[in-house]
Amino acid sequence: RRFEDFHLILKAFRQASEALPVLLFILSVIVLIFASLIYVLEPRSNIESLPKALWLTVVTVGTVGYGDVVPESAWGSLVTAALIVVSALYMAIPVGIVGKAFSDVWDDRNKLLMIHRARTRFLERGYKAQDIPAMFCRFDQDSSGELDLPEFIAMMHKMQVTLGTDRLVELFLSLDADGSGGIDDAEFVRTLYPSAHARIYGSKHPSDGTTASEGTTGE
Repeated sequence: RRFEDFHLILKAFRQASEALPVLLFILSVIVLIFASLIYVLEPRSNIESLPKALWLTVVTVGTVGYGDVVPESAWGSLVTAALIVVSALYMAIPVGIVGKAFSDVWDDRNKLLMIHRARTRFLERGYKAQDIPAMFCRFDQDSSGELDLPEFIAMMHKMQVTLGTDRLVELFLSLDADGSGGIDDAEFVRTLYPSAHARIYGSKHPSDGTTASEGTTGE
């Protein structure tokens, strides 16, 4: 149970980390601009090198404020005051991004945990993403190209993916995003194995009429 909760934390951090390059770029620009201004405006007796100005800027942005280096001139103090305000505004951006990511993950926690459990059961039974199209084709009794709920439950039981009927119904409903009452193999793979979806189905979209056998033949 605790490991599943940890999975939610990792999911939230992965979502938040997508914005990390932009945040680091903005931070670098802020630090370089203000460090240059401080270096130019402060007397050399106080800030004798650019690295020392960078140090003052970094500890100010980080709200550490060691106090080992402080501005002495009026203009230097003014620039540092502006840096404090800009830093406070900047720090609100990553906090908001991380908070939003955790909120989104928590709202979808039941769906995410069900998908994680199903993926874990598949791996335990030795099934891989490339096995899914053949499974769907085998259990598609009416040859509709999709599995309805009874067919889906029968497939999962046959594969000995023991989640319980109620859990399987929840998983089916989470996979059936369009509410059509059926799911195809591409939807299943895209949800449980997103990294393998493109490898199995190529650039074709499941809605373009491509069947599972066509997707696997093109490999």
